[in-house]
Amino acid sequence: MCIVQDPEHSDGAPTIEGTGIRVKDIAVAYEHSGYEPDEITQLYPDLSLGDVHRALAYYYDNIDEFRSADAVEA
Repeated sequence: MCIVQDPEHSDGAPTIEGTGIRVKDIAVAYEHSGYEPDEITQLYPDLSLGDVHRALAYYYDNIDEFRSADAVEA
């Protein structure tokens, strides 16, 4: 699966294709809640370990956009 953005779903937030799971949710589970990638697959059984790593890679490749979006939401 890959990362997609669709204005019709999740308010246009980047999601893992075919799941509706937002990249941001994976990043929060990893960075703020302290879950390891294999533990995240237990939280989101529809995801493979590769999906979690792709989501985290996307997050870190675009971290400035995520942080500025978080600042707007706060």
